[in-house]
Amino acid sequence: MKNLFSLLERFRKVLNKDTLTKEVIIKVVADKTRVKLLSEWILLRDGVLEITAGASAKNEISLREELIKSELKEAHQILISKFLYK
Repeated sequence: MKNLFSLLERFRKVLNKDTLTKEVIIKVVADKTRVKLLSEWILLRDGVLEITAGASAKNEISLREELIKSELKEAHQILISKFLYK
């Protein structure tokens, strides 16, 4: 029974990793730019962060890309190599 619990716990952590990463990205972007994003608007794949948002939100984020990248890298170990806006 203990082995089953530990196995399920490992699966839960792996499956929730994407959700936790998106929450951290949303929080950092909100702290640096005051832009509130939804988790559906964010896609992180192979170091490329795709953001779907309005023009003013995209402009605010693009002005502070380096601050966001450094905060995510240093504090949360999330590496972003490129931002894409849709």
